Amino acid sequence: MATKRIRLPGPPPTEGSGSTPLTIEFLVEQPFLATREHARFVEFAEACAHYRYIGVCHGRPGVGKTRSAREFSSFPDLGEYAALRPIAALLGEKVARCRAVFYTVSVSNTPNTIDAVLGLNLIKLGYARLTVAGGSQDEITHDAARIACPLVIVDEADRLTIKSLEHLRDMADRHGFGLILMGMPGLEKRLARYAQLYSRIGFVHEFKPLTETEMRLLLATHAGDFGISFDPAQLDAIEAQAAVIRITRGNFRLMERLFAQMRRIMTLNRVEEVTADIVQAARDCLVIGPGN
Repeated sequence: MATKRIRLPGPPPTEGSGSTPLTIEFLVEQPFLATREHARFVEFAEACAHYRYIGVCHGRPGVGKTRSAREFSSFPDLGEYAALRPIAALLGEKVARCRAVFYTVSVSNTPNTIDAVLGLNLIKLGYARLTVAGGSQDEITHDAARIACPLVIVDEADRLTIKSLEHLRDMADRHGFGLILMGMPGLEKRLARYAQLYSRIGFVHEFKPLTETEMRLLLATHAGDFGISFDPAQLDAIEAQAAVIRITRGNFRLMERLFAQMRRIMTLNRVEEVTADIVQAARDCLVIGPGN
């Protein structure tokens, strides 16, 4: 049986070549999928907040750690908010829903940079929470504001220097909040070298890839955001779906990258039906490391 040749994306056409540039736009942020692993993360985060312990969350890149943490924390943008000023109704609603401060470690980090971002957000959120709860602005103090947040989630914790780790531990001790450090596999082993910090770790959570059942649900609900559909009545679509599951192995980020490449190839070849050949051609356009 002859195999249909698939054209792969090439360099952008030059001016005057007579070709129309291929432009495909996708949403920056796709809808959140409440997976079983997210439910496990929520239970882990609630335990850290309740007991005010330090927790470590680790997992392979792209499995959904950051998305789950952002969804759980519901941390609002406080850039325009100034402490002791009236809170807009919309921001007040977001503050009331907030369950944790979410902080991403910068590549270059020191105790001063952590104070400038995380420390400031802690105070801002504390003032906002106490104000929304009906506290008098004249009676709210910095100390009260600092302890008003039960949990801080720190993403990209692998970047933290020794001094920054010690500073975070000291902040958690002084202000009494729970702390979650999120990073790559092996983060918990690295932290074991710091006795004072490691002795305060109460929970360790591994964020695992999606299961095959969740992948099938995700393909049924999420692929449409990329203009792709898997028709359960078509053998080619069933084979393509199996190929996506086999290639991505439950990695959410890799699946999105694969979808984007599939849509590009389908547009280039002017086809609307997804096949296993399309999936394989899209996979050949990606750089997939051993950790994915």
